[in-house]
Amino acid sequence: MRWHLHLRSAERSEFARTTSWAICVVVWGAVAGCSFVLDSKTHQCEADVDCDGFVENGKVAGQPVCQEHVCVDLGLGPPGCVIVKVPTKQTDYLNACTTSKAEPFDNCSRLGLCDPAMPLPPTTDPSNPMITAPVNPVPPPTVACNDGMPPGSVIYMFGAADFAPMLLAAQKSLSKNTPPYRAVFQNNSSCGGVNSVFDPTLKPMKDPPMGSTNGGWAFYFDDNGNQVNCVINNFAGGIVPDIGVSDLYAQTCNPAFNPGSTAGAIAEYIGPVVQFGFSVPATSGQRAISAEAVHFIFGRGGKAPPGTRMMDAAPWTEPNAYAIRNSGAASTVLTALMADVPRTKFWGIDRLSTDNLRDALLASTSINASIGILSIDYNDKNRDNLRALYLQAKGQTAGYLPDSSAVTYDKANVRDGHYPLWGYVHFFTQLQPGGVPSPQANAMVLKFRVERLEQGLIDDIIKASLVPSCAMKVARNTEMGDFGVRDGFGCGCYFDLKTKGAASTGCQTCMTADTCPAARPACNYGFCEVR
Repeated sequence: MRWHLHLRSAERSEFARTTSWAICVVVWGAVAGCSFVLDSKTHQCEADVDCDGFVENGKVAGQPVCQEHVCVDLGLGPPGCVIVKVPTKQTDYLNACTTSKAEPFDNCSRLGLCDPAMPLPPTTDPSNPMITAPVNPVPPPTVACNDGMPPGSVIYMFGAADFAPMLLAAQKSLSKNTPPYRAVFQNNSSCGGVNSVFDPTLKPMKDPPMGSTNGGWAFYFDDNGNQVNCVINNFAGGIVPDIGVSDLYAQTCNPAFNPGSTAGAIAEYIGPVVQFGFSVPATSGQRAISAEAVHFIFGRGGKAPPGTRMMDAAPWTEPNAYAIRNSGAASTVLTALMADVPRTKFWGIDRLSTDNLRDALLASTSINASIGILSIDYNDKNRDNLRALYLQAKGQTAGYLPDSSAVTYDKANVRDGHYPLWGYVHFFTQLQPGGVPSPQANAMVLKFRVERLEQGLIDDIIKASLVPSCAMKVARNTEMGDFGVRDGFGCGCYFDLKTKGAASTGCQTCMTADTCPAARPACNYGFCEVR
């Protein structure tokens, strides 16, 4: 092993005493630097800082650390990353050294934003022509949503349009109940899910107009995992759902909506983490994007202010090639918070549903100009034809995918705080006298309000590209808020096993907690965890 050692003056004599290279130290005063071939690995360092500037095989080591007095390159990056044992601010998480792949987006050369302190240009009201988003024709269903089910065994749900993968995961567990339940869901938006429970006068669950082929039907998953569209016409005037589903906190949709203190007593239950990303056709030449570029695109139609040194966010300068959802969708709301764009003034075409948004990107003929905000579970199922861009947040030195690389599904960067664009799945339900959910709502929320989820449900959540909260290393308690270290029941080792085929280094298998070490005393899903 060949190293270039750059030692501070106080360390040079120590180096001379512990190696046979005293002559080089004597010469140091007249020579700017000195190269060493170490024939002994003893006492290279006392602390990580002593390894700064080490070079291996002619290349600067990524982030060498001191292990048993030896400098070891762990392959961490990217350049400029930070190593902190206890993060104290958001950038400690965003810029922490990692083995994940990273792609920088150069705001200076791409947007003309060469000073990080430079304010973003003001947003402008959308002026792209309003066009009717094409919808794949859907024949009206002939099956009633409660066909074959006993009274009281159907759970009606309404809200976030990307909930289908989660619904499939939950239905497998609901079918094993005694008696079994069927969850019927109707797509809308995250805020639509919140409003449906907090304002029961809406009664939003109803069939589309007679003869409509524009979709929007309620649906459920059968025992074979097939989606079955169904009609709700036995309920005149629509119904209030048992559960409103949202990827947002209730107050994000309406500050007056406060679970637990709202008249009528509404309960909130937190589910897994759902991530969103900026998707482009797989043949696009683009690989990364920054929060600042997102501001230009969805806040200004990709155009820089005239008369400034700023530049257009090329190639994303055709607003009709932007695929978006409405102002109540979590994809829009979370992006708005991240990029400082009013959620009611997004440039682009509302594709009406997550399915249509995905299909619009898949069918795009404006390859390089096309971009959409898509939940990652939908992107993951279409990786051959869609690509998620590396996302560089404000104050971040490089962009990251939700996963550690483009070919993995480990959600490593979501879990540890490198990837910021995500929210929790929320379930909202009205409580009955006595402060308990209805039997139908309880059958669903009980699956998620326990700390230790059924292992089969965990498997299905992971398969749906969501992250169970027990696998998260970070947490937040406000929409797009700063990260904190998550505490509680853990399943990170099991998540790694299911997504990478092997548990991470340091994970120990177990049958009972008795075999686990004091530092990781809990036995969860076959692995020793901290809690």
